[in-house]
Amino acid sequence: MHTPGHEIVKFRFLKVELRNQDWRKFVDSDNPVAAALLAKMGYNEKDKRALRMAYLRMILRLSSKLDDAKLRMLMSVSDLYFKPDRLEDEAMLRQLQEQDAEGAARIMEPRPVFEQWAYEDGLADGIVKGIEQGFEQGFEQGIE
Repeated sequence: MHTPGHEIVKFRFLKVELRNQDWRKFVDSDNPVAAALLAKMGYNEKDKRALRMAYLRMILRLSSKLDDAKLRMLMSVSDLYFKPDRLEDEAMLRQLQEQDAEGAARIMEPRPVFEQWAYEDGLADGIVKGIEQGFEQGFEQGIE
């Protein structure tokens, strides 16, 4: 911002290219933004599981420092970038449970992607039960 002959305010922004950052430098951080953006940092396919496990460990560490709303928001942002795989995440959570059962349970509570999976499971179960019940009722009515 300026007026003729006088500069009032000048903003300078540094460019951070996350793809050029090594994710390993950030896994020991207690910064929630680092955890949220971990998936946008440079890694290859063979590092993907290690990155996801490091992220879950970060969440486990941060869960004692953040309230549920902040943790939920952090995990929602992260899940957008990670595109979590259900089977892979469940295997990693089992591994975390073996190391820290109480902590693993804490990070499952506010977990948005797990809510989605639970909803999908419940919906599928409801459809199956509805079809079974409808078939039984139809069968009984047919006999009558």
